[in-house]
Amino acid sequence: MITAFNLVTLKIMHIIVAACLLDFFIGPSLASYNVALIELPPNLNYTKSLEEILEENTNNYLDIIENVTKNQTLDLIIFPESTLTPYFSTTFTSSLVPSSDVILCNSTDTRYQRFLRHISCAAVLHSTTIVINFTEEEIDESGNKLFYNTNVALGTDGTVLARYRKYNLFGERGKTRPEILDLPVITIKNTTFGIMTCFDIQFGKPGFNLVKEKRVENIIFPLNWISELPYLTALQTEQMWAQEMDVVLLAAGASYPETGAGGSGIFLGARGAQLSEISPTGSTNILIGSVSDNVTSQKTFNERETDDLASSMDDFFMLVDPTIKDHNSVILDLSQENFNATVCHEELCCDFSINISVSSSQSASKDVYTYHLVAFNGVRTYSGFYYGGVETCGIVACLNGSVDSCGRRFSNYSTVSWPITFNSIEINGNFTPSKDRIQYPTTLLSSIRPLAVQDYSWKKTELNSTIQRSIVSLKPQNRLLTFGIFGRDFERDREPLRSNSECKKMIFSVLILVFLLKMC
Repeated sequence: MITAFNLVTLKIMHIIVAACLLDFFIGPSLASYNVALIELPPNLNYTKSLEEILEENTNNYLDIIENVTKNQTLDLIIFPESTLTPYFSTTFTSSLVPSSDVILCNSTDTRYQRFLRHISCAAVLHSTTIVINFTEEEIDESGNKLFYNTNVALGTDGTVLARYRKYNLFGERGKTRPEILDLPVITIKNTTFGIMTCFDIQFGKPGFNLVKEKRVENIIFPLNWISELPYLTALQTEQMWAQEMDVVLLAAGASYPETGAGGSGIFLGARGAQLSEISPTGSTNILIGSVSDNVTSQKTFNERETDDLASSMDDFFMLVDPTIKDHNSVILDLSQENFNATVCHEELCCDFSINISVSSSQSASKDVYTYHLVAFNGVRTYSGFYYGGVETCGIVACLNGSVDSCGRRFSNYSTVSWPITFNSIEINGNFTPSKDRIQYPTTLLSSIRPLAVQDYSWKKTELNSTIQRSIVSLKPQNRLLTFGIFGRDFERDREPLRSNSECKKMIFSVLILVFLLKMC
């Protein structure tokens, strides 16, 4: 139930945006629909049994559905990843998923867990499609049980409209990668929706299939994202993906700042964020928006608002890109108003053209970030669970002159001063054309939110056998953590080849994470 989660700080961000004068659109004309994104913390009450936790979570979901549908009509409600069935459980709280011809709400078949039936009935009662994430159970031809990280869309007629089994697993011991990629497409109010989950956003499948082949207009995206500096914090990643793919991304994230989880929003493709939120406290947030062709993007924040948001994020845990120490870098020379440099790593070269001004009123007792101009072309690890090809160009904030200090924050925001203003930035990078490569615009302010898309330009130019990507700032910035290009090369992706020592290290890391979760 909601009260069990102490949701005194519940924020309902309810925006029904009126039509405005915008001349550009996202692909095909979109029918208007109303959506609620639920960001909530996991239930970590391990004094109770797994079945009791699942019961609590189910009641909490039902209460949220009841509350958000009281005073408005919703076409779609999306819950986050890993907040319904207990994260470290499979056998006792998993459920089979019925075929699309089963009226789940009326079913008495005990193979389908009670939570599925009850939430399906809520979808019928409130005439809204509800997307949930849970552990699915399947019996294979040999009688063995398989478990999947699964999203289902529960329809207003009591049936399962779509099932998506997460294709790119982030470790997730005990879960199975599906042999066949699910690519379900559902239609709500004459607009199409695809589904993917969390770590999927870092890969070509299923996103490319849904957007480029299925031509969906919206992506439903439950996640339990762990933010990583300097390129892959949650809202930063969500915006850059939606902008480059030019599709509406509906991100509903689990919220747990102690492990870096959080970040939800409605991202309108190339038009940027309509709504977004990342909670510093792990509270429940409900973001409600009306999505159509004629909606405005989210307002920008002034310096004071940015500082307030940044200060609230001091204790929010974040990973650091493990390749940062291997980046080639040039330190920004503050004695030069205009600074031009080319930084190369392997075959990738990044051209920087920067104009800055530096305040003379800097206090010697304050912490000041050192900016590095960086390039990296290689393979990175994703916490030991997967390896991926990466090509990056950017300006990143660092603690000092060592590139190893980049992507790290000063621990107390109140001690930080910002004497450097970037009046203009232009970064160009040349990339090899390939269906297995893509580049994104990556930006981040001290508030751990990306720049508004209207504050920079993002261009692609094809020249002979080269693709040039260019990101250019359009207004001065003085709270910058990251500004650049983040590219993925899927041709270099691979699963890790594990030695016994590597396995032991990974198991130790997982045990530490479990310990932290249980302590909180």
